[in-house]
Amino acid sequence: MQNEQNRKPSKPTGRNVRKKNQPEHSQTVIIPQLSPEVLERARRAAAEGKTPQQIDEEAAAAAAQQAAQAAGEQAVQPKPQPQPKPQAKARKTRAEAEAELAQSIHDDHLWLNNPVMVRGLGLAPIVAMASDGDRALMLCVLSVLLLTATRMLAVAVCHITGNRFRPVVYAYAAAVLYIPVYIIMYNIFGTNLSIMGIYLPMMVVEPVIVKRMEATELETIGEAFRKGINNTIGLCIAILLVGCLRELLAYGTVFERSVLPVGLLPLAAQPAGGFLLLGLVAAGWTAVAGAYVRYKQEEVRHLYADRKH
Repeated sequence: MQNEQNRKPSKPTGRNVRKKNQPEHSQTVIIPQLSPEVLERARRAAAEGKTPQQIDEEAAAAAAQQAAQAAGEQAVQPKPQPQPKPQAKARKTRAEAEAELAQSIHDDHLWLNNPVMVRGLGLAPIVAMASDGDRALMLCVLSVLLLTATRMLAVAVCHITGNRFRPVVYAYAAAVLYIPVYIIMYNIFGTNLSIMGIYLPMMVVEPVIVKRMEATELETIGEAFRKGINNTIGLCIAILLVGCLRELLAYGTVFERSVLPVGLLPLAAQPAGGFLLLGLVAAGWTAVAGAYVRYKQEEVRHLYADRKH
């Protein structure tokens, strides 16, 4: 008994202290996280007096109806048809190539189908009036003001009259336009215009001006303007070429500016010399142009020689 009483109680160790301080039962509290969709459904249910299950059922029904409508529209909508591939451009036949070449030659009024050198139009005024550069320039200005305007006016009147009285329309159109053209030229050249003599009013009936009256088809005003400009440029090139060449051979000058010390061919200033010189120039012109045309025609033949059509 004394031994038990004298025995001192032992001090608790650290392990025993920790066990004594710890609670007997430890619990973990889990707080559920609510998504915004769940909170929104709860808010709508509280506002409308519905349960969340009813709101989910209505949302599912609306989604099913929307899906059914989308499927119906997709079934009704036609499928896009594939676009056909562009067909390759068909190659021209030999006949088409030759026709295109002939048309391009016909429309080239500057070189291959020049109204003076190739078609022989306007020979009289060039031989009689274009004896030097100044007179050739006057004749060019007259052609610029009269040729295209006459063609356009005559075409416009022929559209009104149904393409009847074509020669009369062209002749009167040139005569009416000659009056303002003469006034303009007088303001430009003054009294020097008198050196043109009777040949100036004779341009009203010159074939280079009224040649179109022989055609039966009626062109548009735009075509009349385009073709009139082409003819005018080709005519002016021929006039200036012959006039300057005649002045150079006759007097040794060009637009009264000395080029040669003496005139090599004084006869060139006369109508006979002008006619001879114009014939030589036209012969060389047509020879070169004809050689080029034959070359282009042979080129087309060789290009389509191995084809059946």
